Amino acid sequence: MLIAIQQPEHLPWIGFFNKMQQCDLYVYLDNVQFKKRYFENRNRIKTKDGIKWLTVPVKTKGKYEQKINEVFIDDLNDWALKYLRTLEHAYKKSKFWNVVEEIVQSSFKEKKEKLLDLNLMLIEKCRNYLNIDKKTVLASTLGVDDYRGSDIILQICLKLKASVYISGPDGRNYLELEKFKKHGMKVIYHDFVHPVYPQMYGEFVSHLSIVDMIANCGVNSLEIIRNSYKVNV
Repeated sequence: MLIAIQQPEHLPWIGFFNKMQQCDLYVYLDNVQFKKRYFENRNRIKTKDGIKWLTVPVKTKGKYEQKINEVFIDDLNDWALKYLRTLEHAYKKSKFWNVVEEIVQSSFKEKKEKLLDLNLMLIEKCRNYLNIDKKTVLASTLGVDDYRGSDIILQICLKLKASVYISGPDGRNYLELEKFKKHGMKVIYHDFVHPVYPQMYGEFVSHLSIVDMIANCGVNSLEIIRNSYKVNV
């Protein structure tokens, strides 16, 4: 069984979905520390005025070690209205704006208290549109909360009886490969090569949220994702 493990980011980039469509089981790593100013509560989009961030405000004061699945959305200000206006400003004239609008607005209809719940709904709606039908599981349901770093990845793989673990390239810096080999487990790296696709507003910009590709490419998005990079198993 091929397993990939990834933090449930906010409207992730296309590499997230490329990895998902190549594995048998995708694990949402929701029980590790939340990173401020990363991609768990925000992501980048391209507008006629340059790159902008779509951001979900979260409660972090005094919560320095909170896990991703413990993060609450900060609803003091009407952030959702600004968020949707920024998105519309960027993609209203795109060919598939209606798809992006439906994905995001339908996710916002039912108010979510936790960031994780909103992120998972957005990811699920995106992958359903992309027709990526893969099994998923939350790491927090696997009884591995006491582990850290390389060990939590190993324990998840052992719990799920993985034969191959698809790691991100940063895994080269922290995975203890001998432990994986000891259990007969192969580790391969997802060295994603970003494709160039049709995009509005001048010169192509890579590593944006998946909504940029969907807005510009629509139903062709999955073909681009599938053909952009394949792991060598």
